[in-house]
Amino acid sequence: MSHFEQVVVCGGHMIDAPGRERPRFPAAKAESVRALVAKQLEQWQLGKNDLALSGGASGADILCAEESLRRGALVRLFLAQTPDDFVRASVQPAGHEWVRRFYDLCEKAEVRTLPAVAEDADLSIYERVNLWLVENGREAAGEMGKLCALLVWDEQPSGDGPGGTAHLAQRIGQLGGEVAIINPTKL
Repeated sequence: MSHFEQVVVCGGHMIDAPGRERPRFPAAKAESVRALVAKQLEQWQLGKNDLALSGGASGADILCAEESLRRGALVRLFLAQTPDDFVRASVQPAGHEWVRRFYDLCEKAEVRTLPAVAEDADLSIYERVNLWLVENGREAAGEMGKLCALLVWDEQPSGDGPGGTAHLAQRIGQLGGEVAIINPTKL
């Protein structure tokens, strides 16, 4: 496996579904979050010798992947399901524009789909994707590369279910990676 100077694991909340009881990432905050994502990637000087890993969902994942591509980094999308199933579950609820942006990303990034496991697996597909992202990030950074995480997160210790952003933050932190948080609820 080739190593990169810097690897950024991108993750966080999807755009809120219409009528979400407790907003975490309202669609109206997407442009503000995008600007902060761009600012953080600039601070890290993410560029052509670097890698960004993303789960591909609407909101945080797509925004981070788009901004990483703009800076010349290689982007890999790690999907929890086959692309069509993934779009139905994790992109389409945010609207047609996010679906278009997802498919645009798929044309510019490397796309990988979570390998199937036995039905009785102990972890949700989202927990498995988080672990997959972190492990691939650690491997791609190698001994000399820098591992970072850029998370769009309301900083709540638990989310809508297993495998949320708190889980991803915890895993990156355990490896000693630098974590930057953008909290849409404070914008």
